[in-house]
Amino acid sequence: MTESAVSGGMSALLGFDPLDPGFRLDPYPHYARLREEQPIFRSPLGFWMVTRHRDCSLLLQDPRFGYPEGDAAKATDLFAAGFSSQRDFFIFMNPPDHTRMRDIVRAWLSPRVVRSLRPYVQAAADRLLDEALRREEFDLIGSFAHALPFGVICELLDVPGDDRPMIMKLAQDYLAGIGPAVSVTPEQHQARDEAVAALNDYFRALSARRRAVPGSDVLTHLTQALDGGSMSEDELLGTCILLFVAGHGTTTNLIGNSTLALLRHPEQRARFLAEPKLEGSAIEELLRYDAPTQMSFRVALEDVPLDDGHVVAAGEQVLAVRGAANRDPAVHADPDRLDLGRTDNRHLTFGGGIHVCLGSALGRMQARTALRTLLQRAPALALAGRDLEYQESLMVRGLKALHVSTGPGAVVETER
Repeated sequence: MTESAVSGGMSALLGFDPLDPGFRLDPYPHYARLREEQPIFRSPLGFWMVTRHRDCSLLLQDPRFGYPEGDAAKATDLFAAGFSSQRDFFIFMNPPDHTRMRDIVRAWLSPRVVRSLRPYVQAAADRLLDEALRREEFDLIGSFAHALPFGVICELLDVPGDDRPMIMKLAQDYLAGIGPAVSVTPEQHQARDEAVAALNDYFRALSARRRAVPGSDVLTHLTQALDGGSMSEDELLGTCILLFVAGHGTTTNLIGNSTLALLRHPEQRARFLAEPKLEGSAIEELLRYDAPTQMSFRVALEDVPLDDGHVVAAGEQVLAVRGAANRDPAVHADPDRLDLGRTDNRHLTFGGGIHVCLGSALGRMQARTALRTLLQRAPALALAGRDLEYQESLMVRGLKALHVSTGPGAVVETER
């Protein structure tokens, strides 16, 4: 089969062509065409895609949409690769199990805990930049954007330092193997399943160590909940993997995508530094402008009518393209423009409804700290001129590397 035939086939299946050379660099024109021409798109494979803000909001908030359970979850792998391995992730549960598990985890991601972590995050950001800024050029992703949230989630779970490189590799293999099934290769599929098995074994053993020697970390709390009958072992392991993978991967991409956006828009970078009161709205705009995750899926729990006479039948699967919804001109004026002072920013980056991201406050805090510290310490930071390469995932939008040059005036080391 020729490359053009494969490309055309993907367009027919998804409504846009992820194999287009320009798609990973900038998917938003592709999303815009689908949103304008077929905002409610039914794939020949039998699933639906919605790209308008109002339809994505409905999908995320309406209780008539949820997640498949039992044998249906295994069948869902044909649509969302890797979903059956996520059945014990509380974010993919329906009430009442979702409510029970969310209540167990909520206390460890509360505003109070986030505030208590600020000194650690600030110290970690400075320490990483002490090293990175000694070089005239460095990879921001590997040296900073990934290392910072990775360290934070390891701190929350109290993962021993010697284990962290292994866990990091497993997490990367896992993330590369999830997404719409048509976009995941057999090699990625195998690596993902092997990573899940290894992560289960690791956190099972680490939980046993916490039972013997309790600490003040999240894993100790989850182990006590297991022993108290509030959750199963599978749910504990699923929660550990979820917190670990989602807890650093999304924030890594948020920091990386945001830095790239600010370097490409120097007038907005100047605003970020000159107007500290804009930090809150700035993070919301950066979340909207180039979201670190682009899609969510649900299954209809009953027949649900949509606009234009479409009906999603019970059991059918729907993909909400949140990246497209975040640039819907019906909701966001001049949506392709980066405006750190944008108000009424109703982006869908963290989802919505009962499944809205529980770790959003922690991610926001880390991004604010990372961007403020980076730009204050390297005011002349610039792109190093290398080609950009994005992760090979439709669900996740993040750079494999972001090479930057420090320029004059960089604060190489802070006094602590």
